[in-house]
Amino acid sequence: MEKPETIKHAALLWVVAILAGVIETVLAVSAVAKESGIDGDVWMNVGMRSAIYIGAFVLVAFFASGRRWARWSLALLLSVIGLVSLVIEPIRFLAEGESFIAAFGGDSEFAIAFFVTRMTHIAAVLLATVLMFAPSANRYFGKRAEPIAA
Repeated sequence: MEKPETIKHAALLWVVAILAGVIETVLAVSAVAKESGIDGDVWMNVGMRSAIYIGAFVLVAFFASGRRWARWSLALLLSVIGLVSLVIEPIRFLAEGESFIAAFGGDSEFAIAFFVTRMTHIAAVLLATVLMFAPSANRYFGKRAEPIAA
């Protein structure tokens, strides 16, 4: 069965989401560096995020090649856990009375860039998730037999 457009578009949106995460990391590190300098904790955070982004790219590649387990891994790790991590703190800030832009963009000189990037990130995750479970995607993954590892 030929790969449906929904799978191709979902994979592209996952790449957009991951790249948005990379840009968010660069903006956050730039803000910290400007305010107080970069210490070991910042570098550890960057290392952890880099490992997550690399893992996410690998999952997207397996998803795009038709692996069911990768689709479910993306759904759990990025659509659920990742999305919650993107919105939990901003929701808390909103509850404390912050504006929407401040809650999602922060208060550094990079706030607007961070806000736009974060909104792109969230939208890409939501759209990719919808597309990877669209009827054509379900048919594609339902009819494909998983390759057996030797």
